[in-house]
Amino acid sequence: MKNKLSLLLLLIIPLMSFAQNEDLQLWGSLKFSKKVNSKLRFELREQIRWADSLSTYKKNFTDIGFRYNFRKAHSLGLNTRVVNKLDEDKYIRMNVDFSSVYNLKNKPFSLKQRLRFQQSWDSFGDRDKTHFRAKWAIALKSKLINPYVSHELYWKLATTNEFNQRRSTLGISWTMMDKLKMKLFLRSQKEFNNKNPDQLQIIGFGVHYKI
Repeated sequence: MKNKLSLLLLLIIPLMSFAQNEDLQLWGSLKFSKKVNSKLRFELREQIRWADSLSTYKKNFTDIGFRYNFRKAHSLGLNTRVVNKLDEDKYIRMNVDFSSVYNLKNKPFSLKQRLRFQQSWDSFGDRDKTHFRAKWAIALKSKLINPYVSHELYWKLATTNEFNQRRSTLGISWTMMDKLKMKLFLRSQKEFNNKNPDQLQIIGFGVHYKI
């Protein structure tokens, strides 16, 4: 385990120095999931975020949902997100996902795709934001750690009907125990088609425990 953590630090530290040039956020999450039957799994995730170069609490939210594996390489997800944020942007969000994972034959790579329809409502119950999101990822499978890279585009459907944001992620995941997994990632997020676009560099970590 010490060797794993040492290698993770050697990989992450040089990347963190790149992120220091931007306004940083820190995202931390804890996820629990439990198999209901051979195809259906219940999922619960809590995440908290810090902004302004990691100095200010931004928000936390809870995701509650289910994932159904109707084929070996395909699954559907349905979850509700409840956000705890002060003042203006408090809302409830619902996602509908279609995702797939392909393990390349005789190669240590896996390809992942996810399509997500996302609708949110503000604190008054009015429709707030509507997005369609497309994400792809490629992961290298190994006994020690599993590095991965992903890219995601946001298509805003409400008023402008245009692509307005992208996310690029470089991360690693590893198994601590049979039912416990962890991940670390660096993410770049940028708006476009905007006169004053937001641009973030994000450091993230997550723990997933399968009950």
